[in-house]
Amino acid sequence: MVTISKQESFYTKAIFFLFGVGVIMIAPRTPDLKANLRVDNGTLGTLISIGTIGAFVALVYMGQIVHRFGAKPVLIASSTWLYTAMIIQPHLHRPLLFALDQIACGIGWAGYHITVNSQALYRQKLSGIPILPRLHGTWSAGALLTAIIAVGITSHVTLAVHVGVGLSIIWIATMVSIFKLDGVLLPGSTDHIEEDSRPSVKSIITYLKEEWIIVIAVTMGIMLEMSTNDWASLFTKEDIKASSSLSILSYIAYGSGMIIGRLNLHTVYRFYSEKFLLRTSAIFGGGLFILLIQIASHIAPHHHTIGLLCAVLGFLCGGLGSAFMSPGMTTIATRHSRFPAGFVVAQMALVNTAIFFFAKLVIAWVAQATSITTALMIPGSVLLVTAIFANLGSDQVELSESREN
Repeated sequence: MVTISKQESFYTKAIFFLFGVGVIMIAPRTPDLKANLRVDNGTLGTLISIGTIGAFVALVYMGQIVHRFGAKPVLIASSTWLYTAMIIQPHLHRPLLFALDQIACGIGWAGYHITVNSQALYRQKLSGIPILPRLHGTWSAGALLTAIIAVGITSHVTLAVHVGVGLSIIWIATMVSIFKLDGVLLPGSTDHIEEDSRPSVKSIITYLKEEWIIVIAVTMGIMLEMSTNDWASLFTKEDIKASSSLSILSYIAYGSGMIIGRLNLHTVYRFYSEKFLLRTSAIFGGGLFILLIQIASHIAPHHHTIGLLCAVLGFLCGGLGSAFMSPGMTTIATRHSRFPAGFVVAQMALVNTAIFFFAKLVIAWVAQATSITTALMIPGSVLLVTAIFANLGSDQVELSESREN
């Protein structure tokens, strides 16, 4: 087993943290995007969903690229591509151009997402300690920070300046972190990859046949997280009637719940099994999210402050319930599969991306036809139902101390 040094730990957390800050920077300011494009909720949701097309195309090849060239060049290229596309976004006012830029963002996101998770799983396997949940928590901390910053500057700084300056700083810090990790990053390999291990349409079919239950469980477990990025701020602004600055509080609450959960998972694992965490997280997060969002929506017209507090509390509970899902499900999926960890991540992302494309369209047009409150019941209910997959988790409780130095 290898020992993870303090420097490696710091800069590995940095590439996750900076990714969270950067990729979520525009999410809290979705109302500004909507105003720029002059579209309704259904159209906005559709435009945002189109980004999954770029992600899907990139994911077909990204696992092979990371395997062949290693983590370093892919991290550099994908982060540069992603942040450039995001900086352009606030300057676009035509839906068609925005859709094309969303596809470009999807490509960059896919590259970075696959690579950082493959890197984490690579070092997790060599060190023998569960570092992935903590790293996902660090990502959530970055997402929370960018939301908090948005609260303070939304009324004073334009979206273009906010994103342009912010992402330039994030890109520089990301480059520094990548080069500081040189020597411990996942190396490239010329080893032959079996045909059915390559992320592709064929491999998806093969993977679905073997692991269809896990695929469904993973997709359901992270749907609320995906939906919150798109709709949390708009829900609070339009359904709760909060100001532009206060509308970001729901996203902050969700991110806070994710951080609290993920940064403490390594401790929780010492007392509770994966099976217990999967069942409890789904019931707690999904159930309370649905209940409190409904209460908030009905109370807000008559008691605005109480309604806003219920909305914030609902997203906080949703975040706590979702905290285990992504890192926990990824670990379960890689353990169950005969494929290498990097390709499991790529294949899961491929399947999830395809499903989320249609799920996001459904949520968008339900929001347009009814309300955002009603639309959010879909991912909330899906998280609640994830409890039926608890048996996929292990019954064992991890009692070993961390060996991370």
